[in-house]
Amino acid sequence: MMLYGDGQYHILSSKNLLEWQDEHHPIPDSFECPDFFELPVDGNAAQKKWVLIQGNGKYSVGTFDGHEFKGETKRFPCDVGPNFYATQSWHNTDTGDGRRIQTAWMRGPAFPDMPFNQQISFPCELKLRTTPNGLRIFRQPIAEIATLHRGADSWTNRTLKANTTLPLEPTGRLYRLKAAVEIPEGAKLTFNLRGVAVVLTAKTLESGNVPVAVADRVRSVEILLDRGSVETFVNQGEISSTRTVLPHENGLSVRAEGGTVTIRSLMVYSLNSAWPNGVAD
Repeated sequence: MMLYGDGQYHILSSKNLLEWQDEHHPIPDSFECPDFFELPVDGNAAQKKWVLIQGNGKYSVGTFDGHEFKGETKRFPCDVGPNFYATQSWHNTDTGDGRRIQTAWMRGPAFPDMPFNQQISFPCELKLRTTPNGLRIFRQPIAEIATLHRGADSWTNRTLKANTTLPLEPTGRLYRLKAAVEIPEGAKLTFNLRGVAVVLTAKTLESGNVPVAVADRVRSVEILLDRGSVETFVNQGEISSTRTVLPHENGLSVRAEGGTVTIRSLMVYSLNSAWPNGVAD
């Protein structure tokens, strides 16, 4: 068990889950809500590493012998958005497929005229992948989101010259967008999502925060637009941004600026509510 206390995480062990002993290998500079689990490296079940996520969503990768965690990396953000905190994850035991599923507390703004405050992010599958910069966590929406699809529109091989806007959907609230793009240096591609902007450049994502760079180039993007949030995933989850918003406009569009941008493919899915008794919107 990983337990927070006095600015550090403490590792405790038990043989009966009633009596616990401190292993005396605390992890310093740690604060709140630890999440600790194993992941296969590049999908190889024979090669696994332990991942420790701090309350602020930053993670480190290392080894664990049952008594001591030894971090082998710096701490990197699971998500670069402004509303990502206190993650919880679980092993997908219902299907036995070995997925590690994660949600986060989207702390931040209140919701006017609602009997609740704040929300939970969409469930994402976590994968540990080898990159030119070392091992990194990738986050992508779980495959089950496809069960919410209720219609789709698609575009292929569209070239958008500078200052050109491509209208996507005129109305609606709940959407999933998936696109493969080619953005040259100096250009940017802006998704207008009911008045909320998500901006891509050749190497960065900007969604409610400062631009954040990918390791190489931006090649693909997936966006989940809900009534109170926008969640963005670039390059199959290399970076993600979890963001609380309250959009009040209608319409989806995408606009190129600063140069010609190529959209190799773009799918826009309208979504049903995830709640069994919810009203599709």
